[in-house]
Amino acid sequence: MPFAELLGQNKAITYLKGLAKSGQVPGAMLFFGDEGIGKAKAALEFAKALNCLDPQARAQGDSCGVCQSCRAIDQGTHPDVTFADFLYQARLEVKKDFSSKGYEDELEKELAKQQHINVDTIRDVTAKSQQKASAGGWKVLILDAAQTMQAAAANALLKFIEEPPYKTLWILITSKRSVMLKTILSRCQPLAFSPLAPADVKEILTQTGFDGDNLDLAARYSGGSVSRAKRAAEALALMAGVAQGPAWPCGVAAGLSRTLAVGRTQAQSVLDVIIAALHNQWTRETDPQKAFLMRKDLKKFEDYKRAITRNVSPALVLETALMNLDGLNIQIF
Repeated sequence: MPFAELLGQNKAITYLKGLAKSGQVPGAMLFFGDEGIGKAKAALEFAKALNCLDPQARAQGDSCGVCQSCRAIDQGTHPDVTFADFLYQARLEVKKDFSSKGYEDELEKELAKQQHINVDTIRDVTAKSQQKASAGGWKVLILDAAQTMQAAAANALLKFIEEPPYKTLWILITSKRSVMLKTILSRCQPLAFSPLAPADVKEILTQTGFDGDNLDLAARYSGGSVSRAKRAAEALALMAGVAQGPAWPCGVAAGLSRTLAVGRTQAQSVLDVIIAALHNQWTRETDPQKAFLMRKDLKKFEDYKRAITRNVSPALVLETALMNLDGLNIQIF
């Protein structure tokens, strides 16, 4: 059954299967937890469970994964299931047919600009929520990165999630529940998702065909997040690709992308790995004085990470940070 493909979220899955089996589904739910731990996949699997055409699977609160409805949801073509994220919003912004010349390039440029869910996207999705389900099943509207909604967008959504039509479900997904409007939170039934175990992170990376070295280390440095594990693997590859020596900090920094946004993300990922390695060492330290100094070092590298978000050169900040590793004896690899 497809819910079984979701690793490391047994508690949330058991709850969702119980809702699907009973049919007692709230009008709006909030899936919250760290990034890259399966919230979006769980939302889509729940939509499949509610709309599956196999009565035996539905009796178990699950889906068959192979019927016409399940396959349509997997392909993003089901008329009653909408998954709205930054890609969905970028497609709305590109004012041309997807088969037009240059569409993909224009879409990629538009996607790179996306930072907030805007009011026009919410209006588009709320209009769909008012349409009757074509197959007699559930209308499911999934909104990813809900914490990025602009104020006007959040206000436009309020009345629609307060009293949705019959057999209509809103699922809001967020990695930052604390920054969302209280009026939105009060209208959604919350469901927590937990960080994944390193073994589950590695298994997901392997299953999805992620091509990278040091998967065990990447999973260990992931903090329970698949997306952070991918970034950690790329950071480890960047650090391992430069020969150790006095020029190592400069070499690693020189390997960053010249595109500011990409280089900034790469530099932060390298610092995330260093911070995780230092934190692991700090938790094992038994000498109180050494542990105190390690805490100061942790704060210093967190400050470097914050500095990268400002209008400074990511390469310069990263090189400076890596030079400060001398004498710390951190075991990264």
